Amino acid sequence: MDLTPLWRDAHAHLRPLTDILPLPAGEPPAHCSLCGADQAVAVVANVRFGSEHWRSGMHLHYCRSCQGYSLPPQAGLPADAPPTAVDARLWSATPTFLNLEPTTRCNYSCWYCVGRHMVQADIAVDDFVRLLDNFPSVRAIALVGEGEPLLHKGFFDMARTARERGVRVLTISNGSAFNATNVRKICEAGITYISVSIDSNDPATFAASRIGGKLAKVLSGIQSLAQYRDGNGYRYPRIGLKGSLFAGTEKQIPAIVELARAHGVDIFESFQPLNPMRTYVPIYPKDKLSELPQIDRIAASIAHDSDPARHGMKTVQQFCAEEGIRLDKNGQPNGIRRNCDEEWIYTLLSGDVTPCCQIKTPLDPAWNLFRAPLEAILKDQHYENVRFNLWNGLFPAYCTGCWKTR
Repeated sequence: MDLTPLWRDAHAHLRPLTDILPLPAGEPPAHCSLCGADQAVAVVANVRFGSEHWRSGMHLHYCRSCQGYSLPPQAGLPADAPPTAVDARLWSATPTFLNLEPTTRCNYSCWYCVGRHMVQADIAVDDFVRLLDNFPSVRAIALVGEGEPLLHKGFFDMARTARERGVRVLTISNGSAFNATNVRKICEAGITYISVSIDSNDPATFAASRIGGKLAKVLSGIQSLAQYRDGNGYRYPRIGLKGSLFAGTEKQIPAIVELARAHGVDIFESFQPLNPMRTYVPIYPKDKLSELPQIDRIAASIAHDSDPARHGMKTVQQFCAEEGIRLDKNGQPNGIRRNCDEEWIYTLLSGDVTPCCQIKTPLDPAWNLFRAPLEAILKDQHYENVRFNLWNGLFPAYCTGCWKTR
């Protein structure tokens, strides 16, 4: 059944990309019922039959040979009502959560951090205000990126501005800047949640991973923040724990959790192995590349030890649910293959929106929250086509290494 005219009337700009990563094993090209070529790929759309009856999540075929869209023969189709409309805009399009990179500067030189290889700069506070104006539906902001947020001289101005608009503020820190002044400002600014990265319970191993860092200083800073918060009647911030683990440290989660809790950490967030994304791998030292083949094993170890940690501490998911913060960002599956339906908006310090926090290069100058309302970006045809492909699990090359593509 040829749906090409209906598709083009609805959204001619939505089309599977020609250059995508291989589809999952066991999914060969489909047979096109329009031209007979074995060049079709399955996509998902809602189809209307007759004047009002919509069928959700139908599997259609797009043929790379004839560039047509067809509905394969299948049982249960209405015999007396032909297709009259199609809608393939099925990805999440009502975001309320923003992940914004406030700075790429850091006082650590962690060997696995791509931020040390990016332009070192801060977002301007005036640009931050314009961004808030252009994203009126935002309800929570994670001031998180490839740098240490507390090094930004305008960090607390941005946090207060967001809070004055009723926006919850979350952030991540390496914990090195929890001096008396910053501890007071963190509490006064009303920052809801701050997580601290700890890669090892051993000071020497910690210093080798988080180059420039001192574990004792981080732990002392966490303790100071928790004591000041509690001693002065502040409810926030709650303090979370996360980190990166490698060969030799993947078994340290229980010890790290015990140490962090003893110094005032409230929340268990997550641990992760080395990032295998194409964006990151080129910056890794040659003597660290042997970590890459071990990622799956380390990830399994992290999953094993994280489960009891989640039972022993409140998780970040539980905390955000209690606070009414919509933390889950995974959206809806498509019913065909693993997909990407990110519900957050990710913004570089340049204001450029990218599909996820792993993409460090702007894809389109029109996707800039300093210059354009979010609504206009969401309706941009290029943006829509990227989201259409990601939602259908048709991943472009820059997604190489993401767990969703492996």
